[in-house]
Amino acid sequence: MSRRYYGVTVPSTTRRHSRTSIVEIALAIADTRGLAAVSLANVADVAGCKPPSLYNHVDGLDDLLDEISLVTTADFAGALRDSVVAKVGEDAVRSYAHAWRAYITEFPARYQATLRAVPHRNDEHRAVAAGMTIPAGAVLSTLGIPDERLADAGRALRSALHGFAHLELSQLIGPDPAATFESVVDMLVAGLLSLTSEPGDHS
Repeated sequence: MSRRYYGVTVPSTTRRHSRTSIVEIALAIADTRGLAAVSLANVADVAGCKPPSLYNHVDGLDDLLDEISLVTTADFAGALRDSVVAKVGEDAVRSYAHAWRAYITEFPARYQATLRAVPHRNDEHRAVAAGMTIPAGAVLSTLGIPDERLADAGRALRSALHGFAHLELSQLIGPDPAATFESVVDMLVAGLLSLTSEPGDHS
């Protein structure tokens, strides 16, 4: 016998958990109720154990949230990386942008988790976050943007996409977010392409 709780199948008898299974349960709670609902009490309830038992696998709530941040950042980076396989130039930029929005609309709590500071595991977080920035840099370079402008272009790309995501998740975009996003991407692409022109060259 088993039961469904927060989208997780939990056996009616006590099961042996691991750090991975505890993180999976926490992610399921985040997906269904939001990141703020991830607590040791809620995770233990789903896992079928007492909260103190979780300390066999995680060093408290902060450690669990840090692990979620690393896992979700790697997952998000993978989705972005996959979106630009065999694509170059403007097509790649648009695919990257749409993959960003698709992930955020499907997994808003996971996206929120990627923004968490992880000071005690900063090197790990920087390494997985590179999975977002490296594909972006490669894509932007295929537009013909000069090397000395790639860093600025990358920041502009991420700022625009993150800003739109924040507004959409806050329901501040308007009645047709998809159409607005297309306009934003059009303007973003035009702005990025302008970096490929020599100063004074507007042809």
